[in-house]
Amino acid sequence: MPANPAGYAASTRGRPLTAKRKRSHQIALRLNDQELRHLNRQSSLSGLPREAYIRSLIMGAALHPRPGTHPAALLRKVAGLCHNANQLAHRANATGVAGQESVDRMTALAAEVYRVVKETW
Repeated sequence: MPANPAGYAASTRGRPLTAKRKRSHQIALRLNDQELRHLNRQSSLSGLPREAYIRSLIMGAALHPRPGTHPAALLRKVAGLCHNANQLAHRANATGVAGQESVDRMTALAAEVYRVVKETW
């Protein structure tokens, strides 16, 4: 899109180019049905629009799927672990000693959270 000497592009109707529109090179890309489905699926998994997904790939970014909707249960487990750790620290600060039962409970919660994270991701 050629710009006039004042820096305005013809298709912006007299408005200055924004940072998003400063990309002046356009390429045509032809895909078959399978390639288009794959591109749509990958861009959807990443949470990016197709253009942003392709640009990220061109620039060498490592793209990963966005987290699903299941982290709520994991966050509850982690919150429980943090709550127990806070109680243990409170007790240790108040008495100078933490009971073995509290340490065992916190260790079990940490192992469970680790197992869930490892299986889920």
